[in-house]
Amino acid sequence: TLLLDAGDFSMGTLVQVVYEEEASEIRMLGNLGVEVTTLGNHEFDYRAKGLANMMNHAVESGDALPEMVISNVDWDAMNAAGLTDDQQMLIDAFANFGVKEYTVLEKGDVKVAVTGLFGKDCLACVVAPPLVFEDPVEAMKETVAEIKANEDVDMIVCVSHSGTWEDEAKSEDEILAKEVPELDLIISGHTHTKLDEAIQHGNTYIVSVGEYGKYLGDLSMSQKEDGRWTLDSYELITVGEDIEEDAATKEKIDELMAMVDAKYLEQF
Repeated sequence: TLLLDAGDFSMGTLVQVVYEEEASEIRMLGNLGVEVTTLGNHEFDYRAKGLANMMNHAVESGDALPEMVISNVDWDAMNAAGLTDDQQMLIDAFANFGVKEYTVLEKGDVKVAVTGLFGKDCLACVVAPPLVFEDPVEAMKETVAEIKANEDVDMIVCVSHSGTWEDEAKSEDEILAKEVPELDLIISGHTHTKLDEAIQHGNTYIVSVGEYGKYLGDLSMSQKEDGRWTLDSYELITVGEDIEEDAATKEKIDELMAMVDAKYLEQF
């Protein structure tokens, strides 16, 4: 089993108020067993300083953390123009956290490359973005070529904070699937789309689980003789009251909410 997240892991609850100093959300992802995530627009809600502080405090916590992948940050353009203070702060935080363009995970005898992407509409949702980004499709073509040249992997997965739209011509992750056919699976975020059935273009599948933690996506794939993969099953599991709470996770959440109460709510 490989557990992945497509970004926007922060914002949405009062725990966000301790985003910088506690790095609560990404530490909880690690606690839940999420292995790889990427950045969404909400990770920039507290600007460069907030994101950098979150990443550094997450590392300082010593907790198990998911790896973070993003392939289209244009460090070359920023370096050529001269790094701003915010950009230098983030490049240092990225290095401290170990952010990469892709990572390779081994699951049994299967090697999976996981890469990440920051979409165009996602970027448009960031107020005064501190970083420069490459075109998502062109950057992904370069990253996939690098994976093909340097890694012996069975599958390539993209955790994409780009999303899908009803208009296929504007649907960023569908465009990605068509333009970068080497991708086997795209875990699609950003647009809050609930896909009850996977979208398929060629040998690339796109899945998306909606919003606000309402669903957990579960899928199974098998490798074909030609090396590509077929989707055997795909379902969205409703995260509702019929699912028993995990006691250790509930305890951590209660601790976080008590901290929010003590630091903020009890002052009013």
